[in-house]
Amino acid sequence: MNEKLYPLHAEGPDLIFGFSTIYFGLLAFAAIVVFLMYRRKGALPKIGEPYYDLMVLVLGMWWLGGLLIDAFAHISGVVDDTFFTPWHAIWYAGATAYGAYMFYAIIPEDGLGSLVRKPLETIQSIAPEHKAGVYGIILFGLSGFGDMIWHETLGVETSVDILLSPAHIGLFIGLMMAVTAPMWSAWADEKSGRDGFKSQVVIVFGLGAAWVGTVLITLYGNIWFDPLQTFCYDGGGSYCLNEIYDVGLSQGMRALLIQAVVSSIVVLLFIRRWMPARGSLFVLFIFPAIGIWVYSEFNNALLLMGIAWAIIVELGLPILQRGRKHLFVPLVTTSQVGVFMVSWLWRAEEWVSEIYWIEGTNLHIFPFGWTIHATFGALVMCAFIGWIVSVIAFPPPIPGLKGD
Repeated sequence: MNEKLYPLHAEGPDLIFGFSTIYFGLLAFAAIVVFLMYRRKGALPKIGEPYYDLMVLVLGMWWLGGLLIDAFAHISGVVDDTFFTPWHAIWYAGATAYGAYMFYAIIPEDGLGSLVRKPLETIQSIAPEHKAGVYGIILFGLSGFGDMIWHETLGVETSVDILLSPAHIGLFIGLMMAVTAPMWSAWADEKSGRDGFKSQVVIVFGLGAAWVGTVLITLYGNIWFDPLQTFCYDGGGSYCLNEIYDVGLSQGMRALLIQAVVSSIVVLLFIRRWMPARGSLFVLFIFPAIGIWVYSEFNNALLLMGIAWAIIVELGLPILQRGRKHLFVPLVTTSQVGVFMVSWLWRAEEWVSEIYWIEGTNLHIFPFGWTIHATFGALVMCAFIGWIVSVIAFPPPIPGLKGD
């Protein structure tokens, strides 16, 4: 990294000036655009009105882009010993713009005044389908203020610490609640998502953006990010770090199962309410692919793996269209493992000359040097996770209840 362009320890006053310039400059530019739209249309679009989806997408992408930029700065070490960094300015400016617009779109016309006079009562009176977004924006704002105090008094987090900082966890949760706000609003509309991909764009964005945040806070439990040496086994060779087979296997399996649960939940949130239009699943799975690509400091191999996974899931849409939800979700979880294993096949030749070997009574095979039992068992276990979660989401009807 070029330290002349990205100094690791810049002077405080310069950073504060830079933060203020970027933060207020971006918001000023956004305000000008909004003012021009207001003059032309007479009002900004509210929920369900033309151009509402476009506004949510533009502002939401700004906020999400800020998260990716700030996360990359932390992961790559391009951070300063202060809260007032350019990366925070971009992220928080996007959050401010998105939050302000969502409050405008959600709060009734006569509620703006009461929001100032009676904020708690006004927020409590908001329709249930809109509360998640409002509460998420409030939580993000409070966590952002807490993050500033945390940074300035206790220092800046690095490595895995950035995922476990209390203020950061609050930011992640608030962001995920806020970006999924349009999805929860659409959930209450029985006609939403019925008119093809265009009608599902905001829904897909909300889920996808939340997934990007989830990938970030579970990096320590994601095998896509772990070097092969940390979970492979080579029979006591010099490449893999684990001389004890069970240690590497346990680490790899924990990471696989965590991501199986995460991907199952995201997909089930979608299909529990809507039938994905052609292309919706592909776009949804591109979100974590881009997140993984950025968090890995632009590892193109991981991006290609994510794209391959998105294609496989999209091709499996006919299974879902035939009502096979309990089969489709295991396809999602298993295909992730399959893509990951296949992607390592050609690279495994770098550390072992044989595609298999026998140790005692166990047959060890590519790509990780796990036994044949564990290699195929990993696929079965992830499929089992997907099936269990799908049964919980779509349980058998209870006899005697009306509507079953």
